[in-house]
Amino acid sequence: MEQSQHADWVVAVIAGFLSFISPCVLPLIPGYISMISGLSVEQLQQRRRAHLLRILLSSVLFSAGLSLAFILVGLGVGAAGQWLHSQRTIINIVFGLVVIFFGLFVLGLVKLPALYRDRRLRLNPTSIGLWGAPLLGFAFAFGWTPCIGPWAASLLAVAAGQPPAQSALLFTIFGATFGVCFVAAGLLFASALRAFSFLQQNYRVIEIISGTILLLIGILLLTQQWDRAAAWLTGLVG
Repeated sequence: MEQSQHADWVVAVIAGFLSFISPCVLPLIPGYISMISGLSVEQLQQRRRAHLLRILLSSVLFSAGLSLAFILVGLGVGAAGQWLHSQRTIINIVFGLVVIFFGLFVLGLVKLPALYRDRRLRLNPTSIGLWGAPLLGFAFAFGWTPCIGPWAASLLAVAAGQPPAQSALLFTIFGATFGVCFVAAGLLFASALRAFSFLQQNYRVIEIISGTILLLIGILLLTQQWDRAAAWLTGLVG
């Protein structure tokens, strides 16, 4: 397990970043930043010192709530680590099939209407401020099934059988990566809007890359080759 640890962290970082730029998350980021900071889009683009401080604080609080949700998931998976480890072969097969399905879903090769339904907590935009940012982040983590679900499934498979601390760390890295992207988008709002526009014009490329990575991870899990591939990747980047 130690041998593939660094590769697991790489997967968590990639998962967090690709979740952030996924087609059903990225277009909503400006609205979320405006909602939690209480600033209009025009104010967000002005980059005043007082505004930047509020954006930083609200974005960090949002990211903290999101990360907490994933840490709890990681701890839950880790708590069942011994049992999961004893069932590792079966779990790899099951999650491998699930991740392969999600890969095909992201590529647009299979359709399942239920995955397009989100489970967002419905909150009045006027009631969201600094106090509500962590709550919104926590709700966000569980709400955007089509966007976060595929990568969460991959991390669940990778974390299965690991100690609670290591499992929680993987989901912490995932949430922190998403959070860093979110905070950066708020602080560099004008530049972020231009980057968002570029990414929106190339969403199909993002979907192909994301779907292909998910398919690869799913196949490695299904064929019981994930640990070997992770060890190879660790040696390559180490």
